Amino acid sequence: MSEDWQSVVTSRDRDCLGCRLVSGGGLIGAGIYVAYHSKQFNKITGKSVMFSFAAVLAGLGTARIMRLPPFDSFGNA
Repeated sequence: MSEDWQSVVTSRDRDCLGCRLVSGGGLIGAGIYVAYHSKQFNKITGKSVMFSFAAVLAGLGTARIMRLPPFDSFGNA
């Protein structure tokens, strides 16, 4: 019985459109959240670091949705 469950879990498609939209949208949303809250920092260094982190999150979300590297071969190992 446990072999059936494990085969379903290991053989599922992790690169379906719905999966990419949910995970990529979550990353983009996290980037927007971080960028919005970076405005409360008074020092330019803090704002720069937080905005850079927000840009990385949004970029990763976009890459996930569009199936760009590092997500181009995800699940095909």
